[in-house]
Amino acid sequence: LTLQKSNRKVTYNNSNVALTGTEFSVLELLMRSKSKVISKDLLTEQALGRKLTPYDRSIDVHVSNIRKKLAASGASKELIINIRGSGYMLTSV
Repeated sequence: LTLQKSNRKVTYNNSNVALTGTEFSVLELLMRSKSKVISKDLLTEQALGRKLTPYDRSIDVHVSNIRKKLAASGASKELIINIRGSGYMLTSV
């Protein structure tokens, strides 16, 4: 999995992965802290530029979309895992 910040390009196994701007930002945050849990609060604040509100599922939707797009390029759906009650983590699967 590679991410090029200069042109906002993501590839997995040399296959381009088309992400939205927000999805790119979420993935970038997860990659910067690989193997560490990133809270939904932090992801929402840094990727979306706002506070997480009760019942807000937008980060969950963005992560789900990233997983689907990466899986279409051959990545495991376990590449990004949910840590219940804590947030998300990029694994090294």
